[in-house]
Amino acid sequence: MPDTWVTDITHFLDEAGYIAAESGPAIRFAEYLVAIISLISHPEPVPVELSVSCRRKPHRKPCKGHIEGHIAPYTEDIVWWCPECGDSGFITNWQGTMWDLSEAGTIPH
Repeated sequence: MPDTWVTDITHFLDEAGYIAAESGPAIRFAEYLVAIISLISHPEPVPVELSVSCRRKPHRKPCKGHIEGHIAPYTEDIVWWCPECGDSGFITNWQGTMWDLSEAGTIPH
């Protein structure tokens, strides 16, 4: 069964805004989240190098899906999902992080 991750990205960052997770799994999960922030906050068209592969392993086999998402219009949360396995989540407090690529003015804050 897929998970729904509700995350505040600032819980993974130090005071300077860098990833501050201490364990390997936490660092990898934080890196996954910031990749999603870059993907979803980038103005269209999104470059292929920002593509994010799903991290789930249903039945111990890597999911072949790629993350999709959008910015929720009222909350400005990043809403993301994998169309292959259904893994999904919300990311809050991403605005102004070093992975926020929306500064070109195409996505209002």
